Amino acid sequence: MTPQKIELAKSREFGELVSDTFTFIRQNFKPLIKALAIFCGFFFIAVAITQTLQQIKTVDLTRQAMTDPDYGNYFSRSGRFGIEYFLSIIFMLLGYTTLTVTVFSYMSLYREHGNVPPTIEQLWVYIKYFFLRIFGSTLLLSILLAFAFALCLIPGVWLSPIFGLIFPIMVFENAGFGYAFNRSFNLINNHWWATFGAMIIMFIITYIAALIFSMPSVVLMVINLLFHAPSIAKSVPIIAVVTLLQTLSITLTVMPLVTSALCYFNLNEIKEGTGLIDRIKRFGTQTDSNLPAEEY
Repeated sequence: MTPQKIELAKSREFGELVSDTFTFIRQNFKPLIKALAIFCGFFFIAVAITQTLQQIKTVDLTRQAMTDPDYGNYFSRSGRFGIEYFLSIIFMLLGYTTLTVTVFSYMSLYREHGNVPPTIEQLWVYIKYFFLRIFGSTLLLSILLAFAFALCLIPGVWLSPIFGLIFPIMVFENAGFGYAFNRSFNLINNHWWATFGAMIIMFIITYIAALIFSMPSVVLMVINLLFHAPSIAKSVPIIAVVTLLQTLSITLTVMPLVTSALCYFNLNEIKEGTGLIDRIKRFGTQTDSNLPAEEY
């Protein structure tokens, strides 16, 4: 018997926020992975290439430094941060933004269409519409969060789950940054601990999964340093494989993104109870892919 498709807009207990994350990913694995490959693949390949070039340069400098009598100042004189380093940062930021927009756009269309995976064409409309908005907000929130963590860590921890709701609000409610910023504070009021708990557990799970995912690359790098130290040419294939595996592990951030979206739906249902109303409105109707009216 075909399992029932997960309903996004509903209230959930703490444990359900985590378990339903895996349920949603499992039920939508193929179409979601396909969408990520199409829209994020270029940026992740670019990250892998630029980081591979940067790693090759770093390994070469390290080997030269081991034979240089002035080891302490070698890296500063050699200029280890080149164009590859800055390009990898740019591509990483673009890739993460695209991944974020793709996941939330997928979930928004999935909900609008009655728990049916959206097409690539429908996703492309949403991604074009939200990309610059999310990109600019990512830069701003990164600065704010870095500043908050610098203030004795506690403000950053307190703001993390609140900021985690901003992107889902922007996509699901077609809202601007200012509206989403204020609404995230209103939604999480009196529910901070449950939201923080679900998000932090998923981040821990993601971190452990990333460590497991990267273990082969760590082993390869150790073998490379132990047995191929004299030749940079022999290091290139191993460095490329290691970097590719590390880049692919970025896709694991899908898990905390889905959790943050479920936290939004949970809080929205608790505060406003709109999930049941939406299901009644959609009953017996076919929604289209038009974007919702913008809210301020």
